[in-house]
Amino acid sequence: MNQSRFFFILMSFFAISISSCVSLKKVVYLNNLSDSTGNLTNAKTDFETPIQKNDLLSIAIGGSNADDLIILNSGSGIVPGATVGGTTSKSMGYLVEADGTIQLPFIGKVKAEGLTRLQLEDTLTAMLKDYTKNPIVNVKFLNYGYSVLGEVNHPAKFDMDNEKTTIFDAIANAGDLTVLGKRDNVLVVREVNGKREYGRIDLLSKDLFKSPYFYLKNNDVVYVEPVKSKFFTRNGIPQYIGIAAGALALLLTILNLSKL
Repeated sequence: MNQSRFFFILMSFFAISISSCVSLKKVVYLNNLSDSTGNLTNAKTDFETPIQKNDLLSIAIGGSNADDLIILNSGSGIVPGATVGGTTSKSMGYLVEADGTIQLPFIGKVKAEGLTRLQLEDTLTAMLKDYTKNPIVNVKFLNYGYSVLGEVNHPAKFDMDNEKTTIFDAIANAGDLTVLGKRDNVLVVREVNGKREYGRIDLLSKDLFKSPYFYLKNNDVVYVEPVKSKFFTRNGIPQYIGIAAGALALLLTILNLSKL
């Protein structure tokens, strides 16, 4: 009798232990990272996003003659308080038109598409020297953001605070991946020159720092695929293990009771 009960307890503990095991390598980020200090010399550093059509730009111009700058800082046709990209615009902005240009007072059309924010600042600074003394130009994106979808805890569209936003920033803002999130094959959808391109990121590997998708760009969509859900529970445990463990525990219980 005691041996039977001991066998029952032992097998039940074994079944529960098996059903609770999940490989750490499948959920721990950067699990092949060595202890030695690395560097980012091979990481993509040109994280600045080129300006594209339909971008909304804030252009602030400073200089010695304040009166000359009032109309230049007035923006273009976007009414303050209007909804832009799901958020309420607090300031006017310059819209990049279908031909890739912005329209500025005095200057007229300026080609903006394809330039980075800093390149456009340099271009406008040179052009404004004929209109004001010592011009200083600051360009910012007003509709700068990305979306995170799929197996994350808080899927949503997020604003970018700066142009050096990484895939880890996106994951953190989305509340991290769920247990069902496929960490070794995260999809990034990016629009470049009117065409969509697709990239994959392995969050489990240190090589992700070398990926051109490590730094996100404006309007990127990050999608986390689920693992094969029909084989896994929400806790990340394969269903067949739980079923087998339950069946084994039930069988042992019946056998144990039949011997009483």
